[in-house]
Amino acid sequence: MSINKLVVLGAAFMLAWLLGAMPASAQVCDLNDPAADCDNDGIPNGEDTCDNVADPTGCADDDGDSIVNKDDECLETDAAALGLDLVIDSCTATGVVNTVSANGCSLSDQITECADAATNHGKFVRCVAHLTNDLKKAKVISGKQKGKIQSCAARSDIGKPSHP
Repeated sequence: MSINKLVVLGAAFMLAWLLGAMPASAQVCDLNDPAADCDNDGIPNGEDTCDNVADPTGCADDDGDSIVNKDDECLETDAAALGLDLVIDSCTATGVVNTVSANGCSLSDQITECADAATNHGKFVRCVAHLTNDLKKAKVISGKQKGKIQSCAARSDIGKPSHP
């Protein structure tokens, strides 16, 4: 074997060793590889809708509801209340689980929107009735759950003069 071939072979081994010794973050990631995870968020490129490197703020989930900020219409969802029975004022709607929709708003967020917009108790109850009718039509809740939510809204003090 000639000296030139040995030098080239030695250089190739050194290059392979250096590339193998680089930390994963320093290696180039193929953005077109659907199985790769180029932004290191645990979601493969083929399923990832958010580039954490290019948009770290929009891809964050500040309220912990599993909806990234850029897709989240309710950025202050109480993630600790998700998966628990819905609570309206002091009434628990047993069997109505506080879930989050694809837009990042939980049932509790939507009830709070009704409370914030209502100038009196009747308007609050009416808003909740419209909301639950829409949720039932969309098959998000059942008729029984709709009744429980509306009952809690009616029994609440929200919108009454003594309620803040």
